[in-house]
Amino acid sequence: MADRFVVDTSVFLRWYVPQPGYEHAREVRQDFLTGAVELETVDSTRFELGHVLRTKGLIKGHLSAAQYRAAVRSTDDLGITIHSTDADALERAGELATRCTLRFFDAVLLDRALQRGMPLLTSDRKLANAVGTVAPIEILRGIP
Repeated sequence: MADRFVVDTSVFLRWYVPQPGYEHAREVRQDFLTGAVELETVDSTRFELGHVLRTKGLIKGHLSAAQYRAAVRSTDDLGITIHSTDADALERAGELATRCTLRFFDAVLLDRALQRGMPLLTSDRKLANAVGTVAPIEILRGIP
């Protein structure tokens, strides 16, 4: 059985922008493309990714306009499973955000990981520390 992860925006960003942990993030992408890893995310990640790719990739000169446009649709084009977030998931995320002091976007991803019984893959150590033992989280290698 392939490794399975719910993936947050910080990992997808590192597919295109060389930030700490990008080598591991790109290994995960390659493993996904070969079928060795299954990746899932939530619908809001697509919007957050478009924003961070613009600010950290396009504006800072790491991506051309054409590369940016291709990257913002890459989660869909590559066939990553994208889950819509219904009202029950929003409520559960609200509870997690309150209990663990999380950003709401992170809580939505964490809820999806819990619902799917999968670890959340991230570059965010602060998130991992806040979650503690609530859910399994894996941090990209190379993150200080």
